[in-house]
Amino acid sequence: MADTMDPSAPGAMLRILRAAEVTRHQNKVILRNAFDWRQLLDWASELPADCHALNACTVLHRLARGVAREGRGLSDRARTLRSSGTWRRLMEILLHRVPDMNNMELTNCLWALATLEAEEGALVEQLLAGCVKFLSSFEPRNLALSAWALAKMGCEKSWCRFWAEEVGSRLSSFETRDMTNVIWAFATVHSRDERFLTRFCQEIEAKADNYSPQDIGNTLWALAALSWRNDAALGAISKRCFDTAVTFDQQNLSISLWSYATLGYKTMNLFHHMTQIITERIKTFASQGIANVVWALAKFQFQQKCLLMTIAEEAPPRLDEFDPQHLSIVAWAYATLEFPNRPLLTALCHAAVRKMHIFSAQHMANMTWAMATLAHKDERYLQILAERALEEVGSFNPQECSNLVWAFALLTFRHDTLLSALSRRSQEIVAEFIPQNLGNTAWAYNRLGYRDERLMQCLVREAAGRLHECAGQEVLDLIESIATGGYEAAVEGPDWHRLTDWAHQKFEAVRRCVEGSAEMPLGLRRLSDFDKALAVQDYRDQLASFNLVGLGFTYTRQMLERQGVTLLSGERKDAWQRLAVEAAAQVAGTGNDADQSKNAEAQEGLKACRTVCVYRFCLREPVSGASLEVGPTAVTSGPAKDAFELGLFAATLRHPRGGDGEFQALQACARAAKEELGVQPVGAPPMDGAALEGELWLHVSEVPCLSCVGAMAQFRKIFPDVKLHLSFNLGRQPSQDGEKKAERT
Repeated sequence: MADTMDPSAPGAMLRILRAAEVTRHQNKVILRNAFDWRQLLDWASELPADCHALNACTVLHRLARGVAREGRGLSDRARTLRSSGTWRRLMEILLHRVPDMNNMELTNCLWALATLEAEEGALVEQLLAGCVKFLSSFEPRNLALSAWALAKMGCEKSWCRFWAEEVGSRLSSFETRDMTNVIWAFATVHSRDERFLTRFCQEIEAKADNYSPQDIGNTLWALAALSWRNDAALGAISKRCFDTAVTFDQQNLSISLWSYATLGYKTMNLFHHMTQIITERIKTFASQGIANVVWALAKFQFQQKCLLMTIAEEAPPRLDEFDPQHLSIVAWAYATLEFPNRPLLTALCHAAVRKMHIFSAQHMANMTWAMATLAHKDERYLQILAERALEEVGSFNPQECSNLVWAFALLTFRHDTLLSALSRRSQEIVAEFIPQNLGNTAWAYNRLGYRDERLMQCLVREAAGRLHECAGQEVLDLIESIATGGYEAAVEGPDWHRLTDWAHQKFEAVRRCVEGSAEMPLGLRRLSDFDKALAVQDYRDQLASFNLVGLGFTYTRQMLERQGVTLLSGERKDAWQRLAVEAAAQVAGTGNDADQSKNAEAQEGLKACRTVCVYRFCLREPVSGASLEVGPTAVTSGPAKDAFELGLFAATLRHPRGGDGEFQALQACARAAKEELGVQPVGAPPMDGAALEGELWLHVSEVPCLSCVGAMAQFRKIFPDVKLHLSFNLGRQPSQDGEKKAERT
């Protein structure tokens, strides 16, 4: 007995050496059988229960390598392996051998279990404990691979603090691929150790020139997943990315672009370079890659037209490869970028119909929001979606409820059973609504003509209790819906009065601003160029401070009438609208120079979803007797162009509507007066705007936004003797299935 226990006893060392030789021989046998994992699995069925830890670990590691080496179908092969009796026996052997394992064996076992997608909780727990015990002896590669494996198996992130401390103290000795595995692991389990991340980013700066495409893609993804933006590290890795992007595969290109967008790190030279490469290779991209790319473009409002057109051409035949998330992301991105390619939208709807049975509430809401934003109405898609939404309505969150009914309203699609169900769901969760959800829901139900007094009462009550959270637009939308829908009697009470009092105060503040600023252009001629720019910016900032896009139908009418604008009605309105419809139909593309580089499909789509204004004017300069008649002419919304000499100034509100059609029409009239009749709109008398006589007629497809209301007030002050006649609709009509042109006026 003493001879067995004491290594110094006679014969003990010989037995140890013999045991080691047996272990080495056994390992050689394992390696000889490892060329085929099935053969190795058969051989392992005879593995002794008391075998050495090295032998058991080698069997597991080589099984994993063999299964992984065969490529596609890994999950199926791993499942077959794990279902065998030999696997179960091997797990029992390993569980008893963990105390005897060294750092390499611990790492290899974890890596193999993760690769084989095994769920061996007890064994993993023991392996993790062994790793923590010997972590200081781990080489960088062991630290990296064990971290990767633990994250891949979804182990609870408490282990990360041990790895963060050990890795952080030795990062300078890590190769870039090992650094990448560690940061990927931490991001996968959402472990955000600020001290470690700061140190890690310092090492990125030092080693960025050695990063491979895989290192770049995974590192950027990890930083984005952890919401950790370090500009110095991102700058270093971006330089490396620019230099090596041509060697990236589709996955690294798409994930890098997605990560930059997620982090809000914008470097245009790199983006132009990457999107050019992506455009050339888009046929090789998987659906996830395409979704990542268009999401990133939308996030940055980077309208890379060539890439968007290429995707629109290449994606439709492959849409059956896209899952619901990818379909909805593509639709959302094109809507956000205001790039409506009708064949693509139609194909997206058809693909969605085929997969609607697996659409979630989020997918339904996001995709339908996109179709509504781009004025694309596909009746079959909407009918199938409504049936699916009825099945899932109990899982809808506030944003999904609000977005879906808003989209239905914009698309003029009414499904009473679903509207009733969404109303009940909205009332159940109204306390979770953000203010915008309240206003959008009221607007949508009223726009659809679906009367629901309980819902409106609920929305009024909730809004009145949360006025301190409201920016303004949502309350005005709610009040407008109540007033135009005839709900006043149903909501009468303290809550309603509180809302209307608040809205009246808001209106008065806006009125004072608009009226007080109307004469601002007339004072510019006395200012230096610098002071002119300051005055205009002050006006824009003040208008933007109200957090409003528009005042709604009722308040807008009141505001315009106060400015002396004639709001048409009756036969005069009908006759003018008929002329406006004819003029709008003649617009080629969108009518805007900024859109000329977009393809015909995109331009036709934009025409359907932008604000359209039709104008005509007849002007006369009494002194010379010169006169001018123009129109009817149609223009669509687009970027505003400053022209200080015309005295009209737009403001960008909560979305860039500053260049809406009516503003362009006002500018066109002022420019014609200057260039054709010699009148200087904001010049010195007697040939200033006051010298002009005539009429300007406008018809707008939307209620004018606050920026355009302000511009009309300026126009009335600059040209007091030019009568301004106006008619406008409550909103646009959608196109039908991408085939029929929308009637926009």
